[in-house]
Amino acid sequence: MTLTGKSARRRLMDRLRPATITGVVMGLATYSMDFVLDRFGTSAPKTILNDVAIGLLGALVVFFYLSASREQQNFESAKERIRLIRKLNLRIREALIVISSSAMSEDRWARLQGIDEATDRIDMILSEFKEEEDSGGSGRDYTSGSPGFPADS
Repeated sequence: MTLTGKSARRRLMDRLRPATITGVVMGLATYSMDFVLDRFGTSAPKTILNDVAIGLLGALVVFFYLSASREQQNFESAKERIRLIRKLNLRIREALIVISSSAMSEDRWARLQGIDEATDRIDMILSEFKEEEDSGGSGRDYTSGSPGFPADS
């Protein structure tokens, strides 16, 4: 999966915006604390660099946290896709076994019936997959037994 320039910038902005807000809030919070300290006699020039440093560190922490969580989500999503592809592969292979066994049959009618049945099974599997993708859910377990398919052990 490649990202377009616009998509990559949008994803970067999704991480930069909260990081910037956090940095500004932390900087303002420490500045207000410095204002209170100034009331007690501490000079402001000594604390302004501290305010900036704390704001930048807070922004960096949030940025790296959001980056790491985004990568973790991408990783989990990829693992889920791999599991789904593995399950679909298993079900389609089972249907193809029916085709290969029916091809060895001597009876022409049995051969055609076996191929037709396997084609219907593959069509059913792919239809279920498409419906699941369209709905965005993961309700169907592709390894569970269905008519003609043994359950995965």
